[in-house]
Amino acid sequence: MNHRAPMTLTSAGDPALRAWIVARRRLPGVTSGSALLAVGNRLLAIHDDAFRATWIDPADGTPEPLVLQGDGAALPKPLRPDFEAALATADGTIYLLGSGSKATRCAIARIRGATVAVYDHPRLYASVRDALGLAARPNIEGAVLVADRLRVFHRGAGGAPSAGVDLPAATLDGGEPAVGGVLLLELGALDDIPLGLTDVVVLGPGRYAFTAAAEDTADAVADGPVAGSVVGTWCETGPAPGAHWTRLRHADGSPCVEKVEGLVVDADRRGGWLITDTDDPARAGELCRIGLEGFAGERGG
Repeated sequence: MNHRAPMTLTSAGDPALRAWIVARRRLPGVTSGSALLAVGNRLLAIHDDAFRATWIDPADGTPEPLVLQGDGAALPKPLRPDFEAALATADGTIYLLGSGSKATRCAIARIRGATVAVYDHPRLYASVRDALGLAARPNIEGAVLVADRLRVFHRGAGGAPSAGVDLPAATLDGGEPAVGGVLLLELGALDDIPLGLTDVVVLGPGRYAFTAAAEDTADAVADGPVAGSVVGTWCETGPAPGAHWTRLRHADGSPCVEKVEGLVVDADRRGGWLITDTDDPARAGELCRIGLEGFAGERGG
């Protein structure tokens, strides 16, 4: 490998942070929510079980399907594209990335206005696997753009760390995925179950917010019992780089025991949106409005 040595951030629960669900509503037709984007005054919910996404009016939850390929219907697990990460560029282009956890899950969907292109990019996932020295395929759960870099995030399982891998932004359109850096995230555990990264958003230079779930599985592909989720933040710059998180709770203070996979943070960092993944094709996911405390201060930058 020709990239620089990995940077490692270790995180744990932080009483200075709070995250709680303010309100929630079911999303008809969104059976496997895996990522969430804010685009203009709408939200875009990403599905991992179909070549489909769903536009959502956050004011009333009205859904509008966006078919990416074929009829957009939900697919059985062996055939699903497993879109797990999403990002938008400055010019409004939207990219959805498959997890890469199987050879059939290496697709990228590019959305430019009314035009959608879906293409495979197996070299991207091979580069992530090689950069992290993984014995199995990677499981990409998040992606962000930072200047001219694409950073994709692998979800660790069974105690293995989650990680970010830097690639050229041109990789999104089929360019060569030359690895430029690696970030290892030791997220700790919730109720003695290791946390695995489920989504990431940029807060500012060197600062990020993330969600992670405590899912009891050693396999990045297989589902397992979920003890709950956390919302956190990390900083890679300054004299004391580090990461911090808080358990996601309901408004009454009781712990949320669901798996959340998509995160949008408001500009003031005092609230945002989450989307749940039920891992059940018979149950619709939910859009959750959340409150945040501590993310606008020192911890969140």
